[in-house]
This record gives sequence, structure tokens and C-alpha cells, in this order.
Amino acid sequence: MTEREAIEYELADLDLRIAGLKVYTESSRARKLIPIIKRSSYHKGEVYDLTPAQFKQLTGHSPKKAVLRKGKVPWEYALDDIATELGYRSSDELKEAIEDVAEKRLQLEELKKEREYRLRELEEVKAKEAKRAKKASPPVKEKKRRKVTLTYSKKRLAIDGKVTAYEVTAGKEKVGYIVAFPPSYGIYPSANGLDIRRTPVGGAKSVKKAKEIAKEKLRR
Repeated sequence: MTEREAIEYELADLDLRIAGLKVYTESSRARKLIPIIKRSSYHKGEVYDLTPAQFKQLTGHSPKKAVLRKGKVPWEYALDDIATELGYRSSDELKEAIEDVAEKRLQLEELKKEREYRLRELEEVKAKEAKRAKKASPPVKEKKRRKVTLTYSKKRLAIDGKVTAYEVTAGKEKVGYIVAFPPSYGIYPSANGLDIRRTPVGGAKSVKKAKEIAKEKLRR
């Protein structure tokens, strides 16, 4: 397995794990309580006693002073009613669910960072491969086009009736015709014979311009 294949294999594995964690964290019933964990002890992935403000945010009302413990609301009291609402059997089960989804979110963030790192590695490997390939295969020098002077011989040709044309030659080779169709001139290659019913490869309003186009279109 090459270095590139190894990285691509790891990336595929990371993509699967990330997709799985995303589905899990986004479908967890406890996910709505994550904002509270972030403000308290999300970095540890644990649920502790809540402040009166956090309790109010969760329940919509302030806690009774009688339930406060050192100025905070015991988590089991705070989560008891919410556990029932979310379909958990107890505050303990909800607490475990919150901590679990919090931990999975942290894992998800780490996997995303790992994926970014691997992607950068893959780009570096691709760049090295391209450099080695370029070194192994030097660019092929383009052959210079042989300059051939075109000459023109005006004559009348019997093509679908008599037409006036300039026969174009390059050295000893016949390469095409400039056929007069007043007030324009059509340029035809002669490789497969002349047929004015075919679409010309070029055209111009004057014979002078037609000769310039012929240099480009008919020169080999």
C-alpha cells in the first residue's frame, strides 16, 4: 500500500466514524441539554449541580430556596422532571445520556480535526507525486513547423460548371484552392479532392484576405 493509499484509507474510515457520531449526537434526546453542560463542565463531559439561572433556563421557573445546596440546585432534582418529559426512566439515566452525548461530541470534534490534518497530508503527498512524475517525464519539445511558402495559380476549373479558382501549392504539393464566389472567396483543402458543395474551411471578401487565411488553414 502506497503512502497515498494509506491516507485515503484512513480518510474513508474517518468519514464513516464522523457520519456515525453525527447521526448519534443529532438524534439523542439529551442533545437539547448540551448548552447547559457547555456553560458548566462540558470540557469534562459531566453533569454537576446547576446554578439557579441554569435551572430557570431549563425549566422556565426559578428553583425553590428549600432545594438549594450551597447556592446550587442538585442535578438529580433539576433533571427529575425533565427526564420524564424526554422519556427517560430517571434523572440518573438522563444524566448518563447527557454525559454520553457530550463525550461523543468531543470525539466528533477530535475526528474532524484529524480529518483536516489527513487532508493536508494527502495534498502534500499528491504534490510530491506530481513533482516526481514531472521529473521522470521531461516535457517533449514541440517540433518546429517547417516553413513552406504558398504559391497561387489562377485558373478556371470545371467544378459543377466553370468556376474561377486559385490553386494553392506548398512547394510541389497541391494543398487547396481559393474559389471565387463573387463577391466572396471560399477556401477549400485539396487533400480529398475539391468539392465546392462542402463547407469551406475559411472565407473572405477579398482575394488578398483569402490568401492570408489560406496560409493559416492550408499550410502543413
